Amino acid sequence: MENVSAERSAGWSVLVYVAVLVLASMLTNGMPSLGARPLSIALAIDAHRIGLLCGAWLAFPAAAFFLWFLVGLRSYLTNAPGRQEGLPTFALISGVVMTAMSLMGAALLTAALYASPDSFKAHAVGGVYDAFFFVQGGLGFAPVAIFLFAAAHSMRRHDRAPMWLAWLGYIAALGAAIATLSIFFNDALMAPGQPGPGLFGAIPAAVWLVATGLVLIFQSRRRSEYSVSTSGAS
Repeated sequence: MENVSAERSAGWSVLVYVAVLVLASMLTNGMPSLGARPLSIALAIDAHRIGLLCGAWLAFPAAAFFLWFLVGLRSYLTNAPGRQEGLPTFALISGVVMTAMSLMGAALLTAALYASPDSFKAHAVGGVYDAFFFVQGGLGFAPVAIFLFAAAHSMRRHDRAPMWLAWLGYIAALGAAIATLSIFFNDALMAPGQPGPGLFGAIPAAVWLVATGLVLIFQSRRRSEYSVSTSGAS
């Protein structure tokens, strides 16, 4: 049975999730690139340690909001007309992998932040910092692409959401897939840690998430109003 309240709260949850991600991105903006010298990276981290730690910690509430969105989205997709082929569950699993990789990236960043500038260079903590970029970007966009495609494909196959939302999901999934190609670049715009992967992968995904959240909110509201009017008429 369809749970309209869960779907509505999932819509609000994903809007809060995107807001938390924007705040975390602002706090971690301007981090040294992978090509910087270890000592330069360590000094820059030391100067912005509190803001970076807050940005890493925000991965915790972000994970909670996104997981609740996944639960509501699966309910929304599963209750579509026709026989289900497993796409809602496929989207749920890939979304959980996204969350796990996000928390792993935050843990790697936190580990790098705890090192002093001297120990950062002496104990090769720079490798942990590099790993953070490759978990957050590069192939870190692979589960994002899978999640977006599975959700969008389920919407289109079962006419569950507006067709423009499904096609927006396809475009966002393609962008995330392109972002995975950043591992083949070293110093160009598309290299890990550079703006390219975010432009192709993160921004279109965030737009789709906001649009999906709004659709969940407004569609569930209309169904609630219809149920009230129907029961009142009877």
